[in-house]
Amino acid sequence: MPIFAVLPQNDISRNNMPGAVEREFPAHLQLENHVWLVASKGTAVDVSNKLGVTVKDESTPGPTGTAIVFEVGSYYGRASTNVWAWVKANWEAASG
Repeated sequence: MPIFAVLPQNDISRNNMPGAVEREFPAHLQLENHVWLVASKGTAVDVSNKLGVTVKDESTPGPTGTAIVFEVGSYYGRASTNVWAWVKANWEAASG
């Protein structure tokens, strides 16, 4: 299943993101510095819309605040075992 990194960009989004992520994405992992990993079908736009970052009126930020959503294409680095276990389990999860 696709994994997305969600990076809140201001205090409003850092405060609102935990509730939005927990409500919309059962498969999520909070990292340090207010960064979230979420597993979801769809695109980065879909994730942004579900989180309330984007709304139909693109001239204003959504109710969650401003954030950047990246779809993860590959991964590598150092992190705790629980991060790698979460990534592996969700990366390999059937997207159907």
